[in-house]
Amino acid sequence: MLPAGKLPTDVLERLLAYTSTAPELHVAAGAGEDAAVAAGAPVIVLTADPITFTEERIGAYVVAVNANDIVAMGGRPVYLTTTLLAPPGTTDTRLEEVFADIGDACRTAGMLWAGGHTEVTPAVNRIVVAGQAVGFLCGAPLATGGASPGDLIGMSKWAGLEGTTLIARERPGESEAVLGGERYRAVLDWLDRPGISIIAEGKALEGLALTSGHDPTEGGIAMGVHEIARRSGCGALLSADRIPVRDETRLLCSRFGLDPLGLLGSGAFLFTAPRVVAREACRRLETAGIPAALIGEMLGRGEQVWIERGGRRELLAYSAQDEIVKL
Repeated sequence: MLPAGKLPTDVLERLLAYTSTAPELHVAAGAGEDAAVAAGAPVIVLTADPITFTEERIGAYVVAVNANDIVAMGGRPVYLTTTLLAPPGTTDTRLEEVFADIGDACRTAGMLWAGGHTEVTPAVNRIVVAGQAVGFLCGAPLATGGASPGDLIGMSKWAGLEGTTLIARERPGESEAVLGGERYRAVLDWLDRPGISIIAEGKALEGLALTSGHDPTEGGIAMGVHEIARRSGCGALLSADRIPVRDETRLLCSRFGLDPLGLLGSGAFLFTAPRVVAREACRRLETAGIPAALIGEMLGRGEQVWIERGGRRELLAYSAQDEIVKL
């Protein structure tokens, strides 16, 4: 077990073997190095996101959520650095599992892990990893606030993807009882298949004239649409029966009293575009084997955000606090 403070040098050197080496990294991660030095680009995309909701498969989560932010801006994720905080008593074996998970996830995402900082501290009661990512941008940025009235709203995969697999991990006994063994194991596998990354969406939609893009994380699809509408100065109207929600998500949300539309949404990509472009976007996604749906339309300036259920229109409820905190 490791005491509070910096890691022993021999342990750190063993762990840093999981970070990246590549020609782009002029100075890679190393025990005693203050920083990495890497090749750049004229325009870069910067983001940062921590993982605080879970410790299991935390490496896969931290890579995906940071890469997704860059893809949602129209960029290509390139570099990742991490700040890992672990409570006293954490074993070096457990840290090695986390390092291996981050390394595997970076290779899958095509990113270079340039190191960061790792420390044991009583400030946390479980492992927390904060990621900071850099991406390269070739064209114009795809901002959240670029939507216009009349644009269609589309999304990939389904609502609550990340939250559903997280519920299954955090509440395994109850989740398996609700879903049954086979579906429970399938939901656990959602983290990798289809995965909570939207890098494949970015590649499929490259060069398409979308007006906005967004990675719906905390607050789910509902919060994501509200953020697009607010940043764009428009209203929006969603059609409830067009929003893809898997039966497994509905069952778990019903069991724990959660709203699927307010559940952690990483893995889905929200976008807006004129009608012809939006339909082409869905066609490209489906061709790439990624489920896609057109779920609504942007309304006029100053309008509110609505959802239509069974022919009846109501305001779309949302909260910056994700439904997962109710567990």
